[in-house]
Amino acid sequence: MQKRRINIVSENQLALPFGERRSIALSYESRQRFFWFMAGACLFSLILYIYAIEATARNVALRANLETRVAEAEGSLSTLEFAYIQLKNGVSIETARQYGFEEVRTPLYVSRDNPDSLTLNR
Repeated sequence: MQKRRINIVSENQLALPFGERRSIALSYESRQRFFWFMAGACLFSLILYIYAIEATARNVALRANLETRVAEAEGSLSTLEFAYIQLKNGVSIETARQYGFEEVRTPLYVSRDNPDSLTLNR
């Protein structure tokens, strides 16, 4: 007599042993909520993108305006420096005497003999 082999067949016999995935059926309400959530996220992203572009354009225009103002300030500063150099080169001993300055005959120097004193003692 021959022994018969009994084969036991299960549903998951051919599945790999990496764990089974559960499938979840989404209801109409949850799909609708997910759609509106994604639509809101897209709308929010679009608004944020438009704001970022507007802010970038505003900052570029502001920077161009500031660069123009800096160039104007540098121009006026160079004009003032040139006027200062002309006035400085125009100062002579006669001009100083006209304004009441006198040449000192005996210069007075401050000595470092007493470092604790803050006054000049004659």
